[in-house]
Order: sequence, then structure tokens, then C-alpha cells
Amino acid sequence: MSDEWISLLGKNIEPVLLQRFGLDINSATKVVLRDCEIYNFYDAGVSFVIINNKVDSIDFFFRNKSFRPCQLALPYELDSGFSGKCLLEVLGEPSEKGGGTSSNINIWLRWKNLQVELDDKSWETAKDALMKSLTIFN
Repeated sequence: MSDEWISLLGKNIEPVLLQRFGLDINSATKVVLRDCEIYNFYDAGVSFVIINNKVDSIDFFFRNKSFRPCQLALPYELDSGFSGKCLLEVLGEPSEKGGGTSSNINIWLRWKNLQVELDDKSWETAKDALMKSLTIFN
């Protein structure tokens, strides 16, 4: 079930597809911006970014003031309790990384079609930091 999230990327956001994940499009808060629409499911801890009527990315939130922690099965068989060290063990070395104390933003790690934000700004302690959010994209 968790890899079915990936199959939504590039598709129209349709109520029947979302129902497979227990999401009701009518419970989403829709934000319309100039170049995209965002469907926030605050109670489920999930958000969809729609560009040109297609799902461009899906965000899963675990430690965010606006969203309840996501309890849904995650893509790539990840778990919200994964630390930075565990992510590297499961996914290998990221292709890109950034953030940290010098930039005053949380550390982020990027693999192909996946980005994870850790709940930490310090590279010294990032190995023990838990995921704050993850995003899948094309």
C-alpha cells in the first residue's frame, strides 16, 4: 500500500484514488496559488501539491504545528520514527543535503524523488534526529 503513493504522482487528483488512503477530498483545505493548488489534509498529516491538474508532490508531516502527525503507511516503507542514521542505512547516501546551523534551517536530505527534513539543525546530532517531514515528487 505504501508504494501506491508514488503511483499518484503525475495523475489527476481524483476522489476515488484518495479514498484508497482513507482521504476524503471534501475534508481537505484547498489553497490556490498562482502556479499551483495545494490540498491540505490537516487531520491526516498529508498535503498534495497540484500543478497543471496533476499531482506534483505529496508531503507527509510528523512534527509540524499545523498538521497532525501522519499515521498512514509511508512510501519506500519508511517509518516516521526513522532517525537520520536509519534513513542512511535504508536509503544509502543522499544525492544532496543541506540546511543546518549555518543556514538556520532544519537539515534536509534528498534522494531521487524523495526529500526528508530532519527535526534538527545540527549536523553533529542529525544522526539521532527524527524525520520532521518527507516529500515525494517526480
